[in-house]
Amino acid sequence: MSKRVKPVIDVDLDEERKPRTVLIVIVFSFVCGLCLSMFATIPGPIKYLFSLLALLVGIKMFGKLDRVGPRIWFVSLSIVWYLLLTIIIAFVQFARDNPLPANT
Repeated sequence: MSKRVKPVIDVDLDEERKPRTVLIVIVFSFVCGLCLSMFATIPGPIKYLFSLLALLVGIKMFGKLDRVGPRIWFVSLSIVWYLLLTIIIAFVQFARDNPLPANT
């Protein structure tokens, strides 16, 4: 009869991959947020390509990380990036379409 020996130091193996996981979540959420903001701002049927691209990025990210925490962070950060990038794109379009008047 063999007894299971408990290790002296209990190390969480996910702690070793934590910086990599954070980087994956940030990069994938930025790409997804960018695709969604392009979907919201581009007119015409080409915008649906960005929607499909955002869906593929989400599927790829969910395939890479199987834990719930990074998935929740991915969805949350994607929404934040979407809102932030949409506001930036709207500001740039407004500034481009309405130049400042020249003083004469």
